[in-house]
Amino acid sequence: MKLSGAPLAVAFAASFPGIHGLSAFSVSKFAAGAVPHSSLGYIQLSWSTGKNETTCATYPSTYQTFPSVGKTSCNAPSTAFSLTRRTDGGADLKLFSGEAQAVHIIKKEEIIWTNQQSPTGTVQVYSGPQNFTAEAV
Repeated sequence: MKLSGAPLAVAFAASFPGIHGLSAFSVSKFAAGAVPHSSLGYIQLSWSTGKNETTCATYPSTYQTFPSVGKTSCNAPSTAFSLTRRTDGGADLKLFSGEAQAVHIIKKEEIIWTNQQSPTGTVQVYSGPQNFTAEAV
């Protein structure tokens, strides 16, 4: 019997959950947004792969709008994250642990304007759940 390499590779990959044995990253205490009356934003979170646990925080430059940052190092070695706004108004939170990656899609409805009564303090913030699972990709 002759086996083709492609189906065999697919069957082999399907037998493992996620990349490098990781099927999901557990995120907690996620918060992001712009700081009222400031030119700074904030992004804070903790996450775990079951193997590594880390905390991440950065304060990027932004004025009133939800922040975006490229790949930014976290506390634990070989861990990082990025937060990228999409054209549809949502954002992608990507987590990196060594060679493994996970992504959590933030819906545009989860990024809201706050403090509407004071025009000079109106800012965009994340309003979704603080704790969630990011699926390995």
